Amino acid sequence: MEDNSSILLEGQRECQAAAKALILSSVGRVYLLTQHLEPELYNDAEIHRHLSQLAASNRNTDIRVIAHDTRVAANRGHFLIHLAQKLPSFAQIRTTVTPPHRNFRESWLIADDGAYMRIRNPERFEGYYELDNKLECRGYYEEFIEMWEACEPDQNTRRLSL
Repeated sequence: MEDNSSILLEGQRECQAAAKALILSSVGRVYLLTQHLEPELYNDAEIHRHLSQLAASNRNTDIRVIAHDTRVAANRGHFLIHLAQKLPSFAQIRTTVTPPHRNFRESWLIADDGAYMRIRNPERFEGYYELDNKLECRGYYEEFIEMWEACEPDQNTRRLSL
């Protein structure tokens, strides 16, 4: 729920800066709920480096991504896809399959136990974030996990073994 401690986001630059700040400050858990892996926000070398280092230094690192459609990102290349292919024990990408989840039109970023970003309108990059709200973050986390359990591993982003 948006309140006085929320920081409003309007536009791609503000959302990109918030996403980067939240991910770069994470120490173990990053969960993303996206439409199409939002390359404008998450296809970033610095984010990739941080998440890779996090996985290398913390065996409890947990990076989960739910995406509605990864085809374009898989064809063009995306750092999150590379990360999931390189470190599948730490980073996973799943896709929505049930109608209620496929029709969900928000994007979320949950970092650790207290920071989150909610983009209510991903096409216009409008939303808000909070740096320290454990209660609100817990609600998003629980919804994310419920959705995660109903998703399937994404076939467009899995690594092919020969």
